Formats: sequence, structure tokens, C-alpha cells
Amino acid sequence: MIGFYVYAANTELNKDSILNREGMKFVPWNEISEEIMLDGNPDGYMIMCSTYEPQKLGPFILSLSTDVDFSLVGVE
Repeated sequence: MIGFYVYAANTELNKDSILNREGMKFVPWNEISEEIMLDGNPDGYMIMCSTYEPQKLGPFILSLSTDVDFSLVGVE
């Protein structure tokens, strides 16, 4: 099962700081999509792709679309 978390940048990563927790879901497929309205945090956002079960690894492809300009910075 796969899903993802969205956090405001420069915040502590915990369950209370997940921005998409109301609509967050994990699905047993190889694709998931979600529309999220963000408030324009000047520090940006972090998207964390995730499997549901711990110690499960897999490749992820992240695809984003937006009505405003943005840039991506990858972290491995």
C-alpha cells in the first residue's frame, strides 16, 4: 500500500503537523492522487512518499501540477 504525507517546511515531522491528514489515504495500487489546497507557506512544503508497512521499500515517481510557479528540490 502506498500514500504520501505533506508537511510545511521547517516544522517538526509528526502526526499533528501533517497537512493532508483529513484526506490522507493509503491505497493497495501503484498510483494515488490527491488535490490539496495549500496556504502559500513562504518556506515551502515537504512531500513524503510512503508505504503503509514499515521496512517496505519501493521506487516512487512524484508528479505535481499547480496553477502557480514552483520548483522541486529532491532529497534522498
